Amino acid sequence: MYLRPAFTETDTARITGLIEANPFGLLVTQEGSAMDASHIPFLVERAGDGFVLTAHLGRANAQAATLAGGRALAVFSGPHAYIAPGWYQTQPSVPTWDYAAVHVHGVLEAVDDAEGACAILRRLAAHDPMGFDLDALTERYRNGMLAGIRAFRLHPDKIEAQWKMSQNRSVADRQGVIAALRAQGEHAVADLIAETLPAAG
Repeated sequence: MYLRPAFTETDTARITGLIEANPFGLLVTQEGSAMDASHIPFLVERAGDGFVLTAHLGRANAQAATLAGGRALAVFSGPHAYIAPGWYQTQPSVPTWDYAAVHVHGVLEAVDDAEGACAILRRLAAHDPMGFDLDALTERYRNGMLAGIRAFRLHPDKIEAQWKMSQNRSVADRQGVIAALRAQGEHAVADLIAETLPAAG
């Protein structure tokens, strides 16, 4: 990720918060000269001062072959919005896009034991609004399901995060952007831009 100092985010709580709020990420791996990507849900496991990502793939997915020690990149996108130049007081100006995004680079660890895989699936099932219970399945059905997937952990060794929220603009410009975004119903981005404003004294 191209990181600009004005927009770089390093706070782990904020980074994991974005992932948890936007868990459907993109897993990118490389096998030889070929790259592959899958759109899958991730979970965050706290680990000391850091975190580990967990997820699973279909066993037939070509990326499943990279899970034992391969390197991967997980990409997460947060709130984003088009920013019209007419919203700024400072002129002339050009259009841009404000956004929050996280890239997690790291090493993959396959979780091939049934209990370890089930633990990951139980945590994912906790988000089911109808209360899906993995352990209520018959053993035969559950074992068949487990045979069709490969669970894994992604251990981060490089984390890149960018909150591009008009920090390079004046307070007046940001206030204009916030007002315009709220008028369009883009409250998530407006709230993040508002966080960049100086505290009222």
